[in-house]
Amino acid sequence: MALKISAGSKFSGEKPVSEKIVATDNMVVVHFYLKAGQKIPLHTSTSEVLTTVLKGKGRFYYGSEDQYETLAEGESLYYNPEEPHGFEAEEDMIVQAVISPNPHRKIQF
Repeated sequence: MALKISAGSKFSGEKPVSEKIVATDNMVVVHFYLKAGQKIPLHTSTSEVLTTVLKGKGRFYYGSEDQYETLAEGESLYYNPEEPHGFEAEEDMIVQAVISPNPHRKIQF
């Protein structure tokens, strides 16, 4: 069965919002909604992670907050397993993360 995925607008002025879109044993797709200035702190995963900016612009950290790529709408960044990563919105931003395999745990922020 096919599933159409659309980004909503679930922003919060208090903190970033995450929404699990699809979850199987092989992968999980999560949408993150960040207002300008909000941040997903550095963390690691045992999985591969592909992040794509669906809306907005932000800094995507890898290894440390001293190393980053600025991504805009339509751009992606891939992270290896166990690579520290996180991101911060320069503008209101929606990020889609495809995580494989599914680590079966929620990121705390």
